[in-house]
Amino acid sequence: MASFVIVLALAIFLIATCAAKEYKIFCQYDMKSYYYKNTSLFYSWKIDTRLCTHLVLGTGIGVNEETGAVKVKNNDLLDKDLLIHGTNLKYDSVQKVIISIGGFDEDSQIFSKMAASDKRRAEFCKSLVDFMLGMGYEGAQIDWRYPTQRGGYPVDRRNFVLLLQELSLIFREHKFILGVVALGRTDKQTLESYDIPEIVKNVDFVNLMVDDERDKYNIRLSYVAPLFGATNSVAAGVKHWKKTGKSPDKLILNVPFFGRSFTMDTNQSAVGSPCKGPGLPARNSAIVGFTTFNEYCTQASKWSNYFDKVAKVPYATRDNQWLSFENSESIWAKMHYLKKNQLGGAMAWTIDADDFLGNCGIRFGLLSNIHSALGDPNALTTQAPTTEASGICPRDGLIRDKWECRYYYECRNGKRFDYECVEGQFFDEAKGYCRPAKEVKCDQDFVVWRPGMPVYSYENLPLNLKVVE
Repeated sequence: MASFVIVLALAIFLIATCAAKEYKIFCQYDMKSYYYKNTSLFYSWKIDTRLCTHLVLGTGIGVNEETGAVKVKNNDLLDKDLLIHGTNLKYDSVQKVIISIGGFDEDSQIFSKMAASDKRRAEFCKSLVDFMLGMGYEGAQIDWRYPTQRGGYPVDRRNFVLLLQELSLIFREHKFILGVVALGRTDKQTLESYDIPEIVKNVDFVNLMVDDERDKYNIRLSYVAPLFGATNSVAAGVKHWKKTGKSPDKLILNVPFFGRSFTMDTNQSAVGSPCKGPGLPARNSAIVGFTTFNEYCTQASKWSNYFDKVAKVPYATRDNQWLSFENSESIWAKMHYLKKNQLGGAMAWTIDADDFLGNCGIRFGLLSNIHSALGDPNALTTQAPTTEASGICPRDGLIRDKWECRYYYECRNGKRFDYECVEGQFFDEAKGYCRPAKEVKCDQDFVVWRPGMPVYSYENLPLNLKVVE
């Protein structure tokens, strides 16, 4: 009997352990971040895919207004190879590479027109599948902002479901996954946009967000994604979608990695106080009412920083500027709520806005907090990302090997992981990735010895000797 109890306890422990590691971590990459300046400029190869289970490529694909077919929004994505082939991104822990269609800059009426026509819906589905097969993507996220709103029509609610039903059937044949971006607010206008039970039934995941791009034009100070308290709180949205959709495991909690800024009207800095409108554009992203976390964190000491213990979010003030953003404390609070409500995982929105260079601490600081809070997503993969090696770690980050520029290693929390660039490339420590050898300054300060060469004696043995077999 005692042995049975022990076995049963062990089984329960293993089940609980596995369950704790089944959360999905979606990492959305905003391809428009290519246009950011200086240290905010982001490329896909800077992504630390070990922190993600799913990678989403966003803002690059839209809908042709006349035919309904998918289209590349900007030729720069093709000219500069920003629209990366999925097979070049699916490594380390990433299970699926997903393309997102739409976004706030895509006119809602274009989606409305496409979804209302049998012919255009069919063309949309066919062209999307062809595009995904050609690019090696394994999933799609429909980012319609928003059905029935921004020039849309009441019939959008029904037509959106029709579109998802048709996509779901086709995607099943190809073993693609299907997701949607949905505004998780509970006001009447937003609730009229979504037939929640039917949407949840026909998709694999719902990227549930409470931030609305229109918020920056508010006349009162407001948080980007308050966990509790406000009418647009994360908790209110999750509660409604969980109750109505009845599939909490399909709900992916959106965590904004950007800040929403406002220009204060008075000295009152409490949330809800009057404001003049959006804040000044940040130096690198250059968008009014918006700043990336990597822009804020390097200047954090110049701001007065606060934390709302009710809403569980930080905010900061500087002169007449007011900023709402996320930090490690707010992210851990959201992840605790996510696990308590048995949601499917989290969406990092977007990873290019994170501190990806580690200027304020470890690289991808916000994403690392999600990773730590939800457990190690590498347990879900079939291939280990790298081998752990012994060695001195002078600091956290990516460091080039002292003797050979092709090799480098990463130090993280006192552990070292060794890497090797492909043949013909050297690691550029300044940029943080491998580049063609001819473009990287490399003083390989070592003496090479190969079998057959004269043997060194103890007296003349170089300290920087490298043996090549």
